[in-house]
Amino acid sequence: MSGPPPRPNGSYWRLRPRAPQPGTLLGALDEIPDPGAKEYVFGKGKSAFSMFVVRRGDSVYGYLNICPHYSSPLNARAEMFLNEAGTRIRCTMHFAEFRIEDGYGMAGAAENCWLEPIGLSIGDGLIHIAAAEGPVPRSAL
Repeated sequence: MSGPPPRPNGSYWRLRPRAPQPGTLLGALDEIPDPGAKEYVFGKGKSAFSMFVVRRGDSVYGYLNICPHYSSPLNARAEMFLNEAGTRIRCTMHFAEFRIEDGYGMAGAAENCWLEPIGLSIGDGLIHIAAAEGPVPRSAL
């Protein structure tokens, strides 16, 4: 039996329509409840880019808002990204659950799958999309 698929390299999101540029300001850390999550949308309609940020204390974790199992948004309602206990990310369409720290699928239909990470940085209490680390690798294309 083989193990889980390789962890995403964190560049795939940059290929999506309307993806924000590295360095884009998302907002203040204090705008996200602790623990909690917040969605950020760039553009409108079917080609809108949707991501979310989960906060745990002074740490934040960013992911593309797409379930790797259904290819649909993880949240059915705004800001509904965590399970009741606030301990895992949950897809509200089919209740798959993912670790907050790395997006690994722990339960449900997306078990052994990964959420697509988006690197973040925090400075002066503000959250930014992390600076790009070079071009998108050909393996992501």
